[in-house]
Amino acid sequence: MHEAPATISPMMFLLADALPQACMAGTFHSKGGIPLAITICGLVVAVFSLAKGLAWLREEVLADRIGHTPPDRHAAKGWLLGAWVLVPPAWLFIEDVFLFRLFGKAECFASFQYAQEIVFRGWFVLVAVLTMLYFGRTIFGRK
Repeated sequence: MHEAPATISPMMFLLADALPQACMAGTFHSKGGIPLAITICGLVVAVFSLAKGLAWLREEVLADRIGHTPPDRHAAKGWLLGAWVLVPPAWLFIEDVFLFRLFGKAECFASFQYAQEIVFRGWFVLVAVLTMLYFGRTIFGRK
């Protein structure tokens, strides 16, 4: 009798060549529930931060068009940008120093470091975009 081929998800197919077999079930023995939840929260907050930046920029442009002074949002922008500058690197440090060393699989450390490098690059780009979005008009002297 002929067996039906096992179905494999596209993500598992893509990761099969990239990750060692031992890492396919998750980098952490706990299956990575906490890091996954924090990653999802981070993505939601990133989208929120970008949306707020676009809304604030639109608000400033519209106020300039009609000759009004836009509301002062420097404090809110500073706090939001400051949180983005400090919190993600702190999380990457905690994840590396504490979580991986306690719960990580030794054979997955190289894959873990590579994933952190990708996250760090994305974080750096996000901070640059938010800086320009929040303070670009001030930095370049445009009202």
